[in-house]
Amino acid sequence: MLRSSTSSTASCILQVERVLGGESSIWTQAGILYGASGELTGVYQIFQPVTLPQLKNFSPIIRAFVDKFPLPVVLVLKRKIAAINMDYAQLMGYDDPEKMIGMPIELFLDDSDKEHFLQLNANNHENILSGGTYSWKFRVKGEIRHLEGHPSVFRWGAENALISTVIDITDKMRKEKALENERERLEQENARLLERIARRDEIFFGEGPAMKKVMSLAVQMGKTDTNLVILGETGTGKSLLARMIHDVSPRREQPFIMVNCAAVPESLFESEFFGYVKGAFTGAQTNKQGFLGAAHRGTLFLDEVAELSPAMQAKLLHAIESKKFTPVGGSRPQDGDVRLICATNRNLMRMVEDGTLREDFFYRIFVVDISIPPLRERREDIPRLIEFFLNKFSPMDTAPHISDRLMKRMQDYDWPGNVRELQNIILRYLATGEVLFIFPPRNGTAVSDRDGGAAVPDETLAQTLARTERECILRALKRCGGNKIRAAELLGVNLRTFHRRCASLGLVRHLPMPRSRGKSEE
Repeated sequence: MLRSSTSSTASCILQVERVLGGESSIWTQAGILYGASGELTGVYQIFQPVTLPQLKNFSPIIRAFVDKFPLPVVLVLKRKIAAINMDYAQLMGYDDPEKMIGMPIELFLDDSDKEHFLQLNANNHENILSGGTYSWKFRVKGEIRHLEGHPSVFRWGAENALISTVIDITDKMRKEKALENERERLEQENARLLERIARRDEIFFGEGPAMKKVMSLAVQMGKTDTNLVILGETGTGKSLLARMIHDVSPRREQPFIMVNCAAVPESLFESEFFGYVKGAFTGAQTNKQGFLGAAHRGTLFLDEVAELSPAMQAKLLHAIESKKFTPVGGSRPQDGDVRLICATNRNLMRMVEDGTLREDFFYRIFVVDISIPPLRERREDIPRLIEFFLNKFSPMDTAPHISDRLMKRMQDYDWPGNVRELQNIILRYLATGEVLFIFPPRNGTAVSDRDGGAAVPDETLAQTLARTERECILRALKRCGGNKIRAAELLGVNLRTFHRRCASLGLVRHLPMPRSRGKSEE
């Protein structure tokens, strides 16, 4: 205190272990002595026992200690203010500390904190922990202020005294509250974005933590303009995820251009990516916009990006970094501001080590990576995916039902083709009533296992007849493109009978029967 004092003096109250004249506290003041020329000549220190009457009468000794304290400070006896400094008074909305002397200390507390405050300070502050930190809400001129107190309780004669410094943390609390509100807003916005995506396509949604993590990261990356790479096996839905990221990004109103890099010949790379002007080469009858021009201000999605040759990587890298490109045969650079999303099922780091992927190109595209887990690692999501595809592709108003036995077979299967293979199997099931699992080749021969067409063991005759009738109706509707009139004709029944049989099997809503003018069509 003496080192930091601007007046070259410092004072404080000390609690001593030995009783001095019936008192256990003393007031001490120390100061630095200077000579006539400002040179240091010595120091002094004064000690004086402090009695309780002196404290109650707000003696000059106590006033000197409290007034010079560098923080807002209050001295409390029997829950009433005995001494405060100007900083504390101003914190409570007063310009004169004398006006607050004798006021109950809880007078300025907000009602929500009073009960807890009184419990802690009951019986001479017996529940207050000296050296602890307590946060309170004070009401100052109608405004809530958040204050942090650091009290000390000590024995003074027959009484307990409490002295506490106070720090105003209102601004800190407001910032924390603003951050909490912003966090909640972002969480709600993320939930809305995920719900919006779910309404359009449920391929990436499920109960497992793997896909929840993927979608959370995808929404987070959608809010940035960072280049990223989507990693995953064939058929996991990399292009669909790229589109979703674009749809929740600030560029969502701008184009989303998807390029299959494996399908672009190296000889046509520049004309395909940068476009060309009329007359640039034989056959260039008009100007053509390239991928970069088409994706300007939007997103350029490069699928199978690992198939680009190093020469193509260098040309594309320069265009992306400069956000400029020149069409083939042109002389004026054009703008190409794109957000780059790439996808591959290959190990890009190993390609850098092998020299087939340029290191500078790798670091440009590989800022953030999102890995989509294969379907065999998210088996808990398979029932929901099956339900989604059945509802999406079924020609009926009500999707067909998958038996528990067949559902278990699908969950046990390893799905080498991932979601794309699952979609194809459901399409085949809707068309033929059969499920065909294609396993990886063994010794050059594909092994298959058919399910769904044969009668199920332990079925009753009624169940077998109902299942067979159901499959016949589904196949007829598939052949007729969902046209119920043509399907009924194909099956050789009138339309009213067809509607009734569909309703009884749970395939369609029970539609109103057309009125017959003559005899019953049945």
